[in-house]
Amino acid sequence: GRLKGEFDHNLQKLTDSYYPKMRPLNVLVYESERAQHWLEQEIQWKEKLMAKMAEQDTMFNESVHMQPAREDVLRSVEPAFEGAIKALEALTPEDMRVLRNYEHPPELVLMAMEATLILKAEYNTDWEEARIMLADAYFFGFFIKHAKKYNKDNVDDEILHKLEPFFSNPDFEPASVAAASVPCGALCKWVRAIYDYCRLKRIVAPCGLQGEDLQTDIDKLQEKLDLRKAEVAGAKQRLADLRDEYKQRIKELKARYDQTMDPLQETFFEAHHQYGAVYCTPRPAKSQA
Repeated sequence: GRLKGEFDHNLQKLTDSYYPKMRPLNVLVYESERAQHWLEQEIQWKEKLMAKMAEQDTMFNESVHMQPAREDVLRSVEPAFEGAIKALEALTPEDMRVLRNYEHPPELVLMAMEATLILKAEYNTDWEEARIMLADAYFFGFFIKHAKKYNKDNVDDEILHKLEPFFSNPDFEPASVAAASVPCGALCKWVRAIYDYCRLKRIVAPCGLQGEDLQTDIDKLQEKLDLRKAEVAGAKQRLADLRDEYKQRIKELKARYDQTMDPLQETFFEAHHQYGAVYCTPRPAKSQA
């Protein structure tokens, strides 16, 4: 009864006290691992560029000789885009009705809608503007067709810059967003697929570097990558230490309540054994017919 409620309350307080310590580290790990991914992609591409340059020697033309490899890289992200379109096409009017009916949407819903409106180059990205986009006639009659044919090759750098903060947030993942809203999970997939395509397109664009300049650039990228790896390793160790500390605090809290509850439980069972029959509630007598 009361002790159980007190234990649950103190356990929640303990959990809440660790969130502000662990959240920044989780964000740091997520952000750094994404940065590592893009650094690795750029290093791999520029190493391919160097190899092709050595192979072609003086005949090398970056725009021409790297085009097949460039197309292969960009094709690698097409399945994610196609998956996002299938997720959008699978939505129903009922899914949209539930989403539109939010008066105060969850944070992840607002994030997904804002990111979508940014990608549509909308100036106003608030919830009221989002609701207009979510109307059945617009969403099913226009938006999904627009999403399929979205011009991924001509996204402004300014739009990508506005989207950056979303991709530094570990919560902005399709599965997490879909838990708050199925349509927003599908929109998150679509935004991520386009963003990833645009990042890769900028990596594989002709850079004009040759020889020593290209190698110097690769070395600098490798230094950044090594720093990111060290940063992630340090953050993961601090997270592991905090998790161990948190588990130990829970054990101590539980032990404290067990020390209080065990004697009470023994007293209760002993009293029940001795007096239970005496103090049990008498049943009402059956009425005589």
